[in-house]
Amino acid sequence: MEAILQWGLDVTRLVQGWAIQPLTYSMRFASMLGSSAAYVVLVAFIFWCIDEKKSLRLGTALIVSAWVNVVLKFLLDQPRPFDLDPSLEMVPATMGGLPSGHAQNALVVWFIIASWGRGKWRFIPAAILCVLIAFSRVYLGAHFPTDILGGWLVGGVLLGVYFLAGKWIEALLTDHAPRAGLVVVAAVSFVMILYRPADEVLSLAGMLLGMGVGFHLCKRFVGFTALAPFGRIGFARYFSLFIRFAIGVAGVVLLFILSGNLMGMFRETENYQLFVFLRFALLAFWISVGAPWVFRFARLTENNVIHYQEHD
Repeated sequence: MEAILQWGLDVTRLVQGWAIQPLTYSMRFASMLGSSAAYVVLVAFIFWCIDEKKSLRLGTALIVSAWVNVVLKFLLDQPRPFDLDPSLEMVPATMGGLPSGHAQNALVVWFIIASWGRGKWRFIPAAILCVLIAFSRVYLGAHFPTDILGGWLVGGVLLGVYFLAGKWIEALLTDHAPRAGLVVVAAVSFVMILYRPADEVLSLAGMLLGMGVGFHLCKRFVGFTALAPFGRIGFARYFSLFIRFAIGVAGVVLLFILSGNLMGMFRETENYQLFVFLRFALLAFWISVGAPWVFRFARLTENNVIHYQEHD
């Protein structure tokens, strides 16, 4: 193992030997594209402006991928390059390095998005973006090349599960009888925190529960459909979608700042873990039902309420 880590250090030093300021800025930007904040905005944008069902599938796949990644990091507890050579650190990072979350999650997210398109070349841009994000993590000293390969391997397995069982999983989440879907979401969220209720796990479990519950409430009581901005076409349509996105993101930022300010009050209490869970559940709840309700109130979407039938 020491020989592999030493080889990784040599590769990182070689890559950083090319460092110039414009390239470093570009690598920081590429790394940011693979961050949790970027994915929250991406999933929210798809939910509000493109297709809420596709967003639900993508968000669920991303949350599961991130959870698997965090669990593996805890189990393997491998160092990062800057742990062995502090001079290599260009960005801060926590937890272990193997597998790379940036590499794994980018593969899952962008290949799922690419699968929505048509044409035999549609996966090429996704592959290029995945390589760019992964390379940025090596350049910035956050990961060994083996961490990247490990992330791609795990991400590939999860993609296989998604494409083989995705429709079945979606049926559980979006069943016209919401009771079964809600039970599944709550059960999975609970199972996620059993291994280790760390902040990184609690946030993911909270987002899964908030998105699942919010989606069902949205369909039952709000009737939001992303592709229905009140029949507007042309510039009016795109302007309506822009206003949706601006309102939604403003809500995300406001919730995150306000809840962040409360973190200090709860940090030393026995309710801190519950607060972390609820913080991210509320964030996902805003994305999946809070913002759509505001869109409907502001006449930025049609009223497409579906009255579900419960089946015993």
